[in-house]
Formats: sequence, structure tokens, C-alpha cells
Amino acid sequence: MRYLALDFPDRVIAVHRMDGDLPAGDPATLTQEECDWIRESQNWQAREGAYSTMHVTKPQTAAVGLMDSPAGLAAWVVEKLQSWSDCKEGDVESVYTRDEILELLTEYWVTGTIGSSIRSYRAMVGIPADQLPRRVEVPSGFTMFPRHFKNAQRPWLERMTNLVYFSEPTRGGHFVPFEDPELYVQELRKFLGTEF
Repeated sequence: MRYLALDFPDRVIAVHRMDGDLPAGDPATLTQEECDWIRESQNWQAREGAYSTMHVTKPQTAAVGLMDSPAGLAAWVVEKLQSWSDCKEGDVESVYTRDEILELLTEYWVTGTIGSSIRSYRAMVGIPADQLPRRVEVPSGFTMFPRHFKNAQRPWLERMTNLVYFSEPTRGGHFVPFEDPELYVQELRKFLGTEF
């Protein structure tokens, strides 16, 4: 959404996101809060980010392996649901029913789309570095769910976007539209009710 707003601002009315890009550009221009956020993100990447490195460097290896094994696909997807959702004590079934998990796995398996979801990471790192620090002028809203792993700092969003809405709910993770659709819709409605 960010790049649609940057490249086609006359065609985009507004942008709502659940994450924010890490600060880019000269580190000397960043606040201490932004530097702390970068450090926290780097720590998260060291603990949880191996998948991302593999997706960027060897996307086909993971794609072929996951499409060759239903058990492998299930292990991969369920681990992400467990790690990145707002699960009680790691219990993935405290958020999703077994049927919901099986429906998601079936969708990936039948359509063969785990590969395209993985390859998108490689495409994202191909964005030229000089494009990263551009400011989004289209009215922008952000909802930072507590169990999401890329929660941007409000001062950074104010600097990098035309921020018109910012919210920090008390629950929710990376997959909120799937995890808690009602909460996600509430956030969208609040954002869309904002004066642009």
C-alpha cells in the first residue's frame, strides 16, 4: 500500500496499515526512540527472522519443499500462526479453531500459493534504497497491534506519512484480519471515519 500511495497519489484516497517501515537514511537524523526501535527490530530479526532471510535469498527452495509435503506446510504455517498471533501461552487454538487452521492450510495447498507468498519477500528487497525514505503524502492511518512484530513509533510515522489516525489496541497480532476480524473492521471503520 505504501508504494501505491507514493507512486500513484492521485489514485489513492487513503492508506491504512498495521506495520511501519524501519527508519532509513542517515542514522544521525534519528531520535533515540527510533534508534531503540531499530535495535529491538534487529533483536527480533535475530530470534525470529531466519524465515525472512531464506525467503529473500532462496525462495524457491522453501516453496518447493513446502508444496511437496502437507506436513511440512502445516508445520510452517501453524508455527507462524502461533508465534505471530496473540495466543494465550502459545496455544494457537485459543485464537483459531482447528477448522480455521485447516481451511487456511487447504487454501495454500489447493491453490499452490505458498510459493508466491514467499517470493514476495525477494521482490520487496529489490526496492532501490533511494526510494525508502520517501514521505507518503496520502492520508495515512496505522493500527499497531501489540503482538505484531513491526510496530512503528508514532514520531517516525508522523515524519514519514501524512498521519491522520494512530491506534494501539490492547490485543491482536500480525494476522489480525484472520485472527480477530471484528477488531480489524472496527479499526478500519474508525480510520475511515477520520476527516481526510
